[in-house]
Amino acid sequence: MPLHPVSRDVFVRRTDPAGKRPPVITQHLAWDATLFLASQVKQYDTDAKPEERQSISIATAADYRAHQQKGR
Repeated sequence: MPLHPVSRDVFVRRTDPAGKRPPVITQHLAWDATLFLASQVKQYDTDAKPEERQSISIATAADYRAHQQKGR
């Protein structure tokens, strides 16, 4: 029986350097957090149009919960 990779929660913070949008913290389930983060950087920074670029960083579970509470 083959072993499956263990997934883990990854919390990502997207920040608009221009300040046009508020920061967003999202939760994802990923097998490889490093590859997932690289794909987020590619999607929201490297491959995005200059006016739509966002900075990507790792957030914590506590950051995510605080962000969710603030949004209510």
